Amino acid sequence: MRISPVTQPYAADVQAAFARLPADWGPPFALFTALARDPDLLQRFLRGSVGYRPDSRLTLRQREVLLLRVCANCGCRYEWGLRVHFFSRQAGITPDQVRASVHGTADHAAWTADDRLLLRLADALQDDCDIGDALWAELRTAFSDEAILELLLLAGYYRTVAYLANGLRLPPEPALCHPWPELAA
Repeated sequence: MRISPVTQPYAADVQAAFARLPADWGPPFALFTALARDPDLLQRFLRGSVGYRPDSRLTLRQREVLLLRVCANCGCRYEWGLRVHFFSRQAGITPDQVRASVHGTADHAAWTADDRLLLRLADALQDDCDIGDALWAELRTAFSDEAILELLLLAGYYRTVAYLANGLRLPPEPALCHPWPELAA
């Protein structure tokens, strides 16, 4: 890890921010404790998250298919592992789909037609930072304008997470054992 995280006892504002994180996540993750070196950055980062909105226009599965692919495209083993650990089973994502999120194409047989649209969106944003007209038309038939905005914000936010996690060389969280899938020989 390139920047040492803060350790307990945390400053009052940092402790308050950590207290708002989901209790089942356990101790604050390394990403949060590194950002807590600057409590204002931590607060701004946490306020910018759109991933856990109770009024989301996306299903859990839609969110997680998109985010697994965004993290995989960015080579972000840290956040990818967290998403697999905390959300993939609940979202109905199979072990084959978890592997395909890293090594499969958007047309991989493991994915449903709905999943493929989200994967193609993640791939287009990674490759071009844009959405072609044909893909945009498909998105408009499957999602409301508000849901498309949410998808774009999610993809961008988690690309930022990838920049942080990869740039800081965050190691996998110790309690989480979801290794990055290797390519088959």
